Amino acid sequence: MSKVQLSLQQSHRHQNMKNRGVNEMTPEKLSSLKEDLTRHIWWDKWLESKSIIDKCPDMVRIPLNDRGDTALHVAVSQWSLETVKELVQRMSPEDMLIPNLDGMLPVHLAALYGRNIMVQILSSQKVLDKMDSKHIELLFLMTIRFNMFDLAMRLFEKHPTTLAIARNEEHLTALHMLARKPPESLDMEDNKESKAGPLFRKLWTKVNQLEHNRIMDLITHPSPVLFDAIKSGNVEAVKMLIDKNRELVTIKDPQNGRNLLHLVVLFRQKRIFISMLWGLEEHIVRAVEVDNEGNNILHLAAHLPVEFEELSSFRASIQMQRELEWFKFVETCVPRELRRMRNNMGKRPIDVFYEEHKKLSEEIKDAAKGIAEYGMLVSTLVATVAFAAALTVPGDKTNAWFTVFILTNAVALFTSSASLLSFLSNFTSSRFAQSEFVKSLHPSLTFGRALLFISVFAMVVAFSAASFLMFDHKSKWVAYLVASMAVFPILLFLLFQINFLDDLLWSRYYRLSKLD
Repeated sequence: MSKVQLSLQQSHRHQNMKNRGVNEMTPEKLSSLKEDLTRHIWWDKWLESKSIIDKCPDMVRIPLNDRGDTALHVAVSQWSLETVKELVQRMSPEDMLIPNLDGMLPVHLAALYGRNIMVQILSSQKVLDKMDSKHIELLFLMTIRFNMFDLAMRLFEKHPTTLAIARNEEHLTALHMLARKPPESLDMEDNKESKAGPLFRKLWTKVNQLEHNRIMDLITHPSPVLFDAIKSGNVEAVKMLIDKNRELVTIKDPQNGRNLLHLVVLFRQKRIFISMLWGLEEHIVRAVEVDNEGNNILHLAAHLPVEFEELSSFRASIQMQRELEWFKFVETCVPRELRRMRNNMGKRPIDVFYEEHKKLSEEIKDAAKGIAEYGMLVSTLVATVAFAAALTVPGDKTNAWFTVFILTNAVALFTSSASLLSFLSNFTSSRFAQSEFVKSLHPSLTFGRALLFISVFAMVVAFSAASFLMFDHKSKWVAYLVASMAVFPILLFLLFQINFLDDLLWSRYYRLSKLD
């Protein structure tokens, strides 16, 4: 018989001894009281709940529904905070440890729903002292899952041996769960507000005191803790795991034969890669190892990221740049002979890169062609208008507006020509057929559009200046009207470029946040 079943039988016997007054009621009366009490708890009406409990104190111990939930279970699940506080004042620790039919205590429900305040109320030391080991393990693992690390630390300090080896329904230990947390929540300094880092360190220290076979079983099943930390980018956790157990660097994934450096590269964990490869000579040996498919570390760097994100065509070009930079970075950090090594399919790392990124590269090229074609068309129109205007100079050449006209017309002609050449370079580049093309794609498109905007702006100003030249001595209101209308094409041009500007700003953020 399991501990949970034994606990359930003991709690039911405990309830039967206390509930003789309830048992004397008719089923109809008891059912009515249960419904009334449940309804009052749902709406957190403590005074109405109190009137029922005062008349029949046993109502706090009996199940109120077919799930076996007591009044405290119901109050927790409905976030009835005042009712929870008042019930805790009236109930003994034994009453608070009555489980429902799922074997869950009220404090477990509070942790499951992420209600930290209620967890603190329901986890007094008197209650924890009377809680059996199975319920303590469940509460400990739930507090880690829902980031309630203060209580998790309290529980671990009280039961270190039991909780260090406890597993949840997915067979994960506390170390596994913490290793999968985001890096920012796993700060190892004791003076930090979060206790996750110190808890991880204490757990790992305790696990390392066990027998060797027991240690390896705990940290490698259902997945290696070290690999979980790598996937999450927890640099400090990776360092701590390796520092206290050097044998971890030899662990390989039994499914594909990949070691820890392979995983670091595959998940693009640059900080971990640098700290490991440049910090320990033994990792150089790991870098030249291959997986079950004959892929070395450079082959894996050539693969698309494990968590590949489909982006818009313009943003995808930034992503492609990131992919190239990551591949080149890994290439400079490993022995040169790895560049020529072939996997089981006979492919070199650079061949794998082209194959993996072929679809992405083609999509970027097609989108770039479309953008460049439209840009070239507009640039050609602006250049044609500006050139024609230069040959038919209007008005008095001694007028100040004549100087404005000549200068802005020249700016429009030359910037539109430069924009045309910038867009044209996307077609004439000798590297257009290669994946490296995207390294120059983003600057050329950005530069071309910027020059195009300047040329359109200059052309509009030149046209306005020409209107002042022609109507300088009469009907000046016509010139002012023309100048005011000149604002609209500029605003429209900016409006149509909002998506491009958004992509431009996003790409800068993406590079700063991802590449560094």
